[in-house]
Amino acid sequence: MSNSFVPKAAAQVEHDELGREELLALLRDVTEQRDQLLSQYEAMAIQVDESTREISDAMVDARCNAEKLVECEHHSEQEVAHADQVSRELDKERRERIEIAAEFARFRDAMEHAPVEDPWGTLWRAVSQIVSDWVAWVRAKFPSDSSLLPWFDRVIVLAKAVGRLALKWGKAISKWIEPRVIAFWRWLKNEVARRIKK
Repeated sequence: MSNSFVPKAAAQVEHDELGREELLALLRDVTEQRDQLLSQYEAMAIQVDESTREISDAMVDARCNAEKLVECEHHSEQEVAHADQVSRELDKERRERIEIAAEFARFRDAMEHAPVEDPWGTLWRAVSQIVSDWVAWVRAKFPSDSSLLPWFDRVIVLAKAVGRLALKWGKAISKWIEPRVIAFWRWLKNEVARRIKK
């Protein structure tokens, strides 16, 4: 019985040792495969991270480009609107210039064909009309709610009053000085003639 047990035990030990070596070899193989798989997974994870980062950067770039495009379109629309406004203002200025030129042409025609009885009065009316037109043009440049508009009107009223006063005084001085100038001219002419005769 002891003889039959010994070979069985030896065979069992040998089988256990062989199984242990195989198990260790299998364990080493499995460990190597596991390490390889882990390194492959790590490499794949790095690639996925890089790809994710690249996609994220591309999405950020695309979003920035879209925002820039929207901003450029908005700026372009503003520029087009500004150009349209400037064009309208230029057209308005051209129409006003044409109207002013036509008005001056009518005025010139009326002055050329009007009988002149009082040339100084006609000149004064023409100057008054031109000055009135310029004053109206300057006044139209002020906004209707401007605080300077009442002051401008007061200055114009004052200028008209000063102009009327200057005209009145000019006429009075002209009437006063005219006979004296005529008398002085006669005296001077007589004096020159008397001295020539000597």
